Amino acid sequence: MEQAKNNQYEQEYFTKLQTAMAEDIERSREDIEYRSKAIKAQKKYMRDSHGDMDDEEFLQNMQNVNNDTLFVEHASKRLERLVRQKENPYFGKIKFFYDEDDEEIPLYIGMNGYLRTGQEEQLVYDWRAPVSNLYYNDCKGPASYKSPDGVFSGRITEKKQFDISKGKLREIVDVDENINDSILMKVLGKNSSTKMKSVVATIQKEQNAIIRNTTASCLVVDGRAGSGKTVIAMHRLAWLLYNNRKTLKADNVVVLSPNGVFGDYISGILPELGEDNVPEKEFDSLMEEILFVDAEYENKLEQADVICEMADFNNPRMENIRYKSSIAFYRLFREYLDEYIKSISFKDFHFEKVEYTKEQITKMFTDRFVRYPVYERFEKIAYFIADQVEDIQNKDFSNEKKQKLIKQIQQEMIYQYAERNLVEIYRRFLSTLEEEHPHITEVTNAYGKICYEDILPIFYLQVYFYGCNSYHNIKHLVIDEMQDYNIFQYAVLDRLFRCRMTILGDSCQVLFYDEKETVVDVLREVFERGKSNAGFELKELFASYRSTCEITRYTNQILGNGMKAAEVIERHGKEPERVQFADEKTAAAYIAEKLQYGDMDSYDNIAVICYDEAQAYSIYKQLYEYTEVTLLTGMSSIYIGGVVVLPRFLAKGMEFDVAFVFNYISEEENVINRQSLYIACTRALNELYVMDVEDEMMYIS
Repeated sequence: MEQAKNNQYEQEYFTKLQTAMAEDIERSREDIEYRSKAIKAQKKYMRDSHGDMDDEEFLQNMQNVNNDTLFVEHASKRLERLVRQKENPYFGKIKFFYDEDDEEIPLYIGMNGYLRTGQEEQLVYDWRAPVSNLYYNDCKGPASYKSPDGVFSGRITEKKQFDISKGKLREIVDVDENINDSILMKVLGKNSSTKMKSVVATIQKEQNAIIRNTTASCLVVDGRAGSGKTVIAMHRLAWLLYNNRKTLKADNVVVLSPNGVFGDYISGILPELGEDNVPEKEFDSLMEEILFVDAEYENKLEQADVICEMADFNNPRMENIRYKSSIAFYRLFREYLDEYIKSISFKDFHFEKVEYTKEQITKMFTDRFVRYPVYERFEKIAYFIADQVEDIQNKDFSNEKKQKLIKQIQQEMIYQYAERNLVEIYRRFLSTLEEEHPHITEVTNAYGKICYEDILPIFYLQVYFYGCNSYHNIKHLVIDEMQDYNIFQYAVLDRLFRCRMTILGDSCQVLFYDEKETVVDVLREVFERGKSNAGFELKELFASYRSTCEITRYTNQILGNGMKAAEVIERHGKEPERVQFADEKTAAAYIAEKLQYGDMDSYDNIAVICYDEAQAYSIYKQLYEYTEVTLLTGMSSIYIGGVVVLPRFLAKGMEFDVAFVFNYISEEENVINRQSLYIACTRALNELYVMDVEDEMMYIS
């Protein structure tokens, strides 16, 4: 009886809210229409009366047009959000009894807050509001939350969760913990989408702690596949933007993602959460913008191809890749650079009629400007010399001419006192290690390009010596797929982005797995070691919410012992199938048959994950004869769903309802292939098929 009464109350509140929102929507549309007509009328009046208006009247009319235009833009955004919110206005509720004033208040939690126009009563609270933290963190009983006005204590007397969709209240559940299992399972059981979706209704306590973290300057999230790392990072950005409106805007944030397809995949989540999208980049494109080395060099994908093709870990190139990405190598390089700087000897410097003594230069270089990058110190000294040139010539140079003069003096000082050729400095360093590592001085591949594992230390050398101010306005950096970066990439990012960072990934999803030196060890070396109050914090997530428990158990077996496996969430589905084929043609025919007759019509996103781009193209051509299919390559930047064929390296971070994964039996004992297979198989939500092919690397032309 009591339950029925409570449910009736909730239905009445929902109906009341729907009515209020509908009235607000209608009022907003009327206001927008009225202001839009006013803008047109004002513009027409200005055109017709332009010759009769004085400047003051013209400016006043322009101001009115601008004000009305801003109103329409703001109101249109609010209307769009309100229409979307009406479909699903809230997902949770708590009743909180405040100790301070003995008052019990019902608080409804939604993706966005809702305050009815013209009224002060908050009908729905934004999930990012301080009070909403109670819903995610606390059970019934004593609780407190921190807000800008202080800490409020009391107790939660009621906690509910709602299933609302398409404007209908479908289910009401009393809960004591964070998320009711039945509603969570419904959400997890839904098909994947072409765009990552928000999870505000099912955020877990450990995830909420990451989203709302305010203490870490470098927050590292190491989570197993499917633990929600990326979606949680995007919710963290939305939370930061909401709670720091005055100091943090979308253009103060950068997301480093693994590729263009993944960037497109995550592009919808911030707008869904009511925020503008933030700039997204790939590390290699960032390097291409900044690095000024006059030589061709490999990119990340070219190096990945080398790693996947070489089964022999004792191969000189593989040894170089491993060692040149190690903490030991990084430390030796830092020591070498420290000695290099100490060895710079100065002499009197002459420029035109200006003379700077070696004592003056030494003092400025080693004392006054010591906190600046090495070659930027010469730029600072050059500024003083340029001032003296102005005095001697008794002229005031234009800013453009003075900057040109400073740059000329800086280059002359580098030429006299140091080495301008960064590659040469790097080669000299390598030569000091040649006795212990005979192949270490080999820095180019068979095509004459500088190897990727060598261009990264050179890039670091450039920012170490010259500095870079291209990203001085960035206040928060998100780095996704952290395991794909080596120590020099992090060292570069540490110097380019002097800001707070959220770094996330899976230490198990790496081709080279070394328990003695994981990516977390690398991050500690760069962002924590030797820094006081660095604010380095590590959070680990082991529960996997993406795949069925059958798929999760299967992928844990691929991973093997020695690694922290994902925890299984009890959402059941089909057992993964492992099927053996004589060749790729037979395997492609099997996939085509499954797509046509395998009861997969209900799935929106199906992936055929191949070994590399060459195989992906071959399989794509064969499947194209049977069904509509899309090929994704390293050049792709858009993901539209359906049936897609793609190489393994592109699948990282994405999820699909069904995954067909190609695997070569002959490569099974290869550790790199095993790791690569694990990454590919963890993409599947509901069904997984592993295609064992006996013929190795036999592509159909």
